[in-house]
Amino acid sequence: MKNVEKYECRKAQGGFAAGSVFLLRTGYEEHSLRSEKAEEERLEEAVETLIQRLSFRRERSERVAAELIDAEIMILKDEFFIGYAKTLIREEGLSAAEAVKKAGTEACEKLCESDDEMLRERSADVRGLAETLHSLLSGREVLLPETPCILVGESISPGSVLMTEPGRILGILTETGSRTSHLSILAEHYGVPYLYGLEDLTKKIGDGDFLILDGEEGIVTVNPDESAREEALRHRKAPQKKAPEKTGIKVYANIAGTKELDAVLKAGARGIGLVRSEFLFFNRPKAPTEEEQVAAYQEIVSAMEPKEAVIRLLDIGPDKHPVWLPMKDEANPAMGLRGIRVLLTNKDLLRTQLKALLRAAVAGNLKILIPMVTSLWELDETKKEIETAAAELSARGIPFRIPELGVMIETPAAVMLAPELAEKAAFFSIGTNDLTQFTLAVDRETEDTDPAYDPCHEAVFKMIALTVNAAHAAGIPVTVCGELAVIPEAAGRLIALGVDALSVPVGRI
Repeated sequence: MKNVEKYECRKAQGGFAAGSVFLLRTGYEEHSLRSEKAEEERLEEAVETLIQRLSFRRERSERVAAELIDAEIMILKDEFFIGYAKTLIREEGLSAAEAVKKAGTEACEKLCESDDEMLRERSADVRGLAETLHSLLSGREVLLPETPCILVGESISPGSVLMTEPGRILGILTETGSRTSHLSILAEHYGVPYLYGLEDLTKKIGDGDFLILDGEEGIVTVNPDESAREEALRHRKAPQKKAPEKTGIKVYANIAGTKELDAVLKAGARGIGLVRSEFLFFNRPKAPTEEEQVAAYQEIVSAMEPKEAVIRLLDIGPDKHPVWLPMKDEANPAMGLRGIRVLLTNKDLLRTQLKALLRAAVAGNLKILIPMVTSLWELDETKKEIETAAAELSARGIPFRIPELGVMIETPAAVMLAPELAEKAAFFSIGTNDLTQFTLAVDRETEDTDPAYDPCHEAVFKMIALTVNAAHAAGIPVTVCGELAVIPEAAGRLIALGVDALSVPVGRI
């Protein structure tokens, strides 16, 4: 019997998993050099093979997974990485495998040195993709097993996970990573725990080891005794108990596109608490037209009818914006021009989206949510824009309906103004991710301050209590749609505070 070891890790995604390890071994091996032309052709063939595999998987994926696959393909087509690898073949006489190794390493180093937090986060994605491509070139490609396993590696490419049936992956553990990486987003989408930050991982864990991943506590148990192992497996396989029919809490889904609708319906969500409308605005050369938006919103609303579908207005900022809308770099984008501030600065963009939403509301129970509200005038101004949109549609003779309008509570300012906002809004939705970082003055995307980012901090719960009390005093409901809603002990406390609904990723319903 192997020794039982427990390690504390960083939490990217919560949850519980128990099962055998499948170790994705990283590290590069040398490869014999052929002619420069032959090596460049080998690289092109390997890239094309990987793109074809990803594209094949994309056609069978829901929206979130499809967007992550698009990001993987974009890296493979980027001259910053593959173009540089070809240059290394020609100018330094490297083999295709060696060129990928060097190009991937240098690309990661440059990304890590960037002032842009999002670019630094992408370094883990490039590293994993470079290792996948190198494995393909070296003829040592590893396919995941048919049986469910816990995926373990120094760094893991989202592509490795995306090309595997979701049910085969019970959990993920890596040495390097972050809570905002593409791998973390994918783990959230699949509803599996993801922990990272275990140093010398491959020296502590090997193929065939049995792991218990506690994504809530951030603890990895390696080779537990037989009784602990059996208990963990019972916990993993235990069916989820249904809530009593008369419970006052509702469980909604968070989605990022129409491809997730089937999963929402199968999961039995009581509605959609958050539609991230950004899926319509990214990865395209220009803004979506009113007609394109109407079609997408109607598809969502019609599928959910008579259940509600809350669609958030476009929520972008300097650190995340579409290519067709240039924005100035800001030293602190989290507190810059973002959310409703962007839309009130670009009113044509706002009006087009509002007209599309009003038209789609005719098809069912659509509601509109305003992101990043910090002042009463932002709510008032949005209402005026809705009136303007309605007047224009009326003049055009187009049917429409003015939906209920809600406010996202994401800042201490919004909490302090909750009594006044509740008099003018139809509902509140608490975004606990941003509320936590602004309440605790901790950047949730900075690794060094990660231990200080505590979504269960007492101050956060007090903010939520103030919000709920203000909302209920005005007779409006409150939903929580941040990561706090998927932490079991936190969800129980949210219910005790009187929250009316929890909105979670589809895989967590």
